[in-house]
Formats: sequence, structure tokens, C-alpha cells
Amino acid sequence: TQIAVLIPDADNPYFSQVVSEVEPAARSAGYSVMLCHTGNEPDQEQTYLDQIVARRMAGVIAIPSDESWSGLTPLTEANIPVVLVDRRLPDVEVDRIATDNMDAGRQAAIHLRDKGFRRPACITGPETLTTTEDRLLGFSHAWSTSAGGAPALYRGDLHFDSGFTAMTEILDDGDIDCVFVTNNRMSAGAFQAIRGLPNPPALLATDDDIWTRLVTPSVSVIQQPIRDTGRLAAQMLIDRIAAPNEMPRTTLLSSKVIERESTAGGPPSRG
Repeated sequence: TQIAVLIPDADNPYFSQVVSEVEPAARSAGYSVMLCHTGNEPDQEQTYLDQIVARRMAGVIAIPSDESWSGLTPLTEANIPVVLVDRRLPDVEVDRIATDNMDAGRQAAIHLRDKGFRRPACITGPETLTTTEDRLLGFSHAWSTSAGGAPALYRGDLHFDSGFTAMTEILDDGDIDCVFVTNNRMSAGAFQAIRGLPNPPALLATDDDIWTRLVTPSVSVIQQPIRDTGRLAAQMLIDRIAAPNEMPRTTLLSSKVIERESTAGGPPSRG
């Protein structure tokens, strides 16, 4: 018996870590796993969906490339259980597990405020993606209510180069003392733009990775519970297969701040 895991980008550490937790949990329950890497290509995604339906797979754990996803319809019409991970689709009633991204943004703002920073910027993704948008909203609300004002806003496309470009623009604009980046790849690009500079803006990244620990200065992060997400997504799907008529569930998991050198010292003294 087989389940499918549908992901948009196998190179993204978040997605690969989710898969690494799904597989052993599924195997222990007697399911093999078919990895469906769409590469953000609609045609490839459709090919996988056709295969999933044709093979009458037991269920699907899906991380759609965007939140206008139409792939859910053929699965539900075929009575194939679905668990959504890290996405919120409008008017869709299926099991869902995700990070509480509003709270993650709130924690980021409170951390930077408490370290003494006063002039923040956010590098975030497209407005259409609720994960990064919720982190931005959580940050902006917490900052405005606790420190006053709003962060300067820079948008990217979730990839390394756009994080680098956004941070370069921040440096050109000046007067920013801290930067919160709302996804992992843009965080790496943002760090590359300030690497080696004297007194750069403090950087708070999203998601821990090897590079955040090895670089100098080491980089503070908002760490999502990625491994718990994968493990619990597998369990939600196994439960749904066993009880298909139960009401859909939504589970939100909490992030945490891991403080390192990039924010630990607070802002340099002015004047």
C-alpha cells in the first residue's frame, strides 16, 4: 500500500526535512512512499496527480506550489485522503498541519525589540503566499503595538538571489538596524549581501541550517518545528485513512527563536 508526498522543490531544506520524517512514520504503519517532486511545474504536477488517481493510492501529503491549487479536486473526487502541509487553501476542508506563522513573526519582532533594535526591515515573499505573509503580518502587528511604527518592506520570490537583492537595497537605502527574513533561501541570500561588512544590520533568518551555525557571525533564526511537522502529517494521514468520515483537523505548531551572534549584541551605539 502506497502514499504519495507532493512537494514543489526538493532543493528547499524545509520540504526535504518534512519528507525525511514522513517516510519512516509511513513505513512503520505499513505504507511505502512515492515522492512527487513537481519542480513548481503545473504539467509535472498534473502527471503525478493522474498517477496517484490511477493507482488508487491510499492517501496524499501535499505541499502545493501555491495557494490557488486546483489539484485537490481530482483527489477528493477519487476519495483519496489528503493532508495539506504548510499551506492554507480557501474554502477547502481537509486535514492541515502548519506552523503558526503569525506567532513566528510576533516572536521575531519581540526578540529584535528586546535586543534594542528600533529600525527594522522585513524581506518577505509574494503577497499571494500565506506562509510568508502571515510571518510579515505577525511581525508588523507586534512591532507596531510594542515598539511603534512599521518595518520597511522588501519583497522577493523566495529564492537566494532575491534575498541578496533585497538586502543590497536595504544597505543602499540606509538607516535600517535589523532585518527579519521570512524564508530560508532568501535568508541565505541576505546574509551573503552583508557578509564581511563592518557593522551590517542585524539578521534574523527563518529556519536553522548548517550555514547559519558555521558562518561568522553565526545567524539567529526563527526555527519552525519541521521534523514534528513531517511526523505529525504522516500520522494525520494514517488516522484519516483509518477514519475517513471524521471531521477535518487543523494543527498549528509553534516556532522558537534561536539566538546567535547576528542579533545577540543589539544595535551598535549611535553617535
